Amino acid sequence: MTASDPHLQALRALHAVTKRVHASLDLTQTLDAVATGVVEAAGFGLAAVNLAEDNGDYSTVAVAGSDDLRRELLGTRGSAENWRELLNAAERWGPLYFVDHNTGVPESLYFWVPDIEATDDPALWHPLDSLFAPLMAPSGEWLGVLSVDLPDDGRRPDAHQQEILSFFAEHAAIAIQHARLHSQLERSQADAEYAATHDSLTGLANRALLRSRVEALPEQGAPQVGVLVVDLDGFKKVNDEAGHEAGDEVLRIVAQRLQHHLRPDDVLARTGGDEFVAVLVGEDLTRALPETAQRLREAIREPIRGPGGMHQVGASIGYALGRAGEDFARLAATADAEMYREKRRVSAPVW
Repeated sequence: MTASDPHLQALRALHAVTKRVHASLDLTQTLDAVATGVVEAAGFGLAAVNLAEDNGDYSTVAVAGSDDLRRELLGTRGSAENWRELLNAAERWGPLYFVDHNTGVPESLYFWVPDIEATDDPALWHPLDSLFAPLMAPSGEWLGVLSVDLPDDGRRPDAHQQEILSFFAEHAAIAIQHARLHSQLERSQADAEYAATHDSLTGLANRALLRSRVEALPEQGAPQVGVLVVDLDGFKKVNDEAGHEAGDEVLRIVAQRLQHHLRPDDVLARTGGDEFVAVLVGEDLTRALPETAQRLREAIREPIRGPGGMHQVGASIGYALGRAGEDFARLAATADAEMYREKRRVSAPVW
């Protein structure tokens, strides 16, 4: 077997694709390698990978053959209906699908027709002939289609070319599955990280994320830190009279209102059942803290329309001012104590 032997070239190309698949490289790069390998090792002038989308349509994500063809075909789309019509009319060549020019391809799928002489010789390749290799998961799901054109010798592909094409289609399918699993793993990890740092009901930061954000404040050069502790008034009545679903809706709306009245750089967390903590940073928060607290009280008092009807709650808010790097637990305890003093004043009977 010589270095120029086509069998050796095919093995090298397949090996390159396999290395990409197992190295978890970008899917687009891997499918580009598949298309390039088909052109170089299987003897076709054009190879394109068409990836199945959720709605059944196919989009062309990798093209090899020439730069002009790549620019022309990359990103083109074919509908699920047209692809179905095409493959139903195809002649089966083992795992491959061949569409004879006499059968025809749906016009919308003719993105490019090679400039070669038409012939009626059944052994020669006609410009309207088409050959496709499905990219299939073990479950039988169609992940995409590898399409080829322009056999180098101008003849219909022989058994050797068909076998190489099938091998590359199998590797492309593995690459797609590999990328899907990798994406699912990344999403699972991201979901787990989000769940560990955010409140599941409101989407706000939880205590753990609040702590890490506060610990990072000195590095951001924030001179002052203001802590507001917000505790809802009348929330238990909502739960008792309208149920926990209504209570959850109230908490979600309150969280949205708090976010709306805080700055993007402020930190807002849900730290308990109906308790929230906001952390403000800035140059001089002496006036900003009480003004913010008042805005939040007024926003929370607005009636809330939920599935079970109209609800209204209030808020007791305590705040404390300190410097970045100062003991946050002490600041939070000071704000919490102020909040409870306000709550007692609000609930104290009038004689």
